Order: sequence, then C-alpha cells, then structure tokens
Amino acid sequence: MYTPSAHPFPVALTPGDPVREAAFQAATARLDEWFGDRVQVQVERFDRMGPWVFLQGTMRGTDNGRPYYAGTVYEARRADGVMSDVYVALLKKTDEPRPENDARAWRLANYAVGPTDVAWLTWPDDHEAPRALFGF
Repeated sequence: MYTPSAHPFPVALTPGDPVREAAFQAATARLDEWFGDRVQVQVERFDRMGPWVFLQGTMRGTDNGRPYYAGTVYEARRADGVMSDVYVALLKKTDEPRPENDARAWRLANYAVGPTDVAWLTWPDDHEAPRALFGF
C-alpha cells in the first residue's frame, strides 16, 4: 500500500540540489555501464514525492546529437526503427540509514531505455508509487 508523502504533489529536484545529484547518479548508472560517456541524459522531468523519484529525459550523444548505439544491444532496435531517445527511471529511497545525498540511498525500481510507448504507465500499480509523480 502506498504511503502518502508530506507533499500531495511532486516536487521538482532542481540543479544544485544534492539529492538531485545523488538520485541522478543512481538513475543513470545502468546507462553508464552500457554506453560509458557516449550517452548522457538531458533532463525533462525530475520529480520527487516522498521516497519516490521519477526521471524523464532524452538521451543525447557527446556532441548533443542523437546517441551512438553501435556495438550495444540497442543497435539493432535503432536500425529497425523501434527505439526512441527517451530514458525514464523510477527510484525509491532505500531503508538503509544513508544520507539522501548519497547515490547508494536510492534504488532503481524500474527504467526504460528507448521506449516507443509509455512504458511507465503501469509503474504506479507495479511499484505502489503515487500516480501524481508520473503526471497521471
């Protein structure tokens, strides 16, 4: 069962906020594993409600253009036209006693690399996260 946060609406994590930096590091760790520094995420939404954080962004290459997927598992999907440049991630604060500005305080609950539909539509039910966090 979802436990409401003190805020009945999502709060944007703004640049310079130490929680934003830690959550961003946790949210993009998988991308770093797969692509190294070839792909970065341009943030469009980065919101928090209680222990939940939702990141929605666009993947960009090092030249700020389209990402370079050659040599990755995503190369064929891109070639077949079934991959967008969208990246979304859902994080939840762990129960471990860590400061919120520590990336290890955040657990990646779900993510989608290059979805061509609204892959996060079921996440509120799947993870018992607040619907408002996703803008639903």
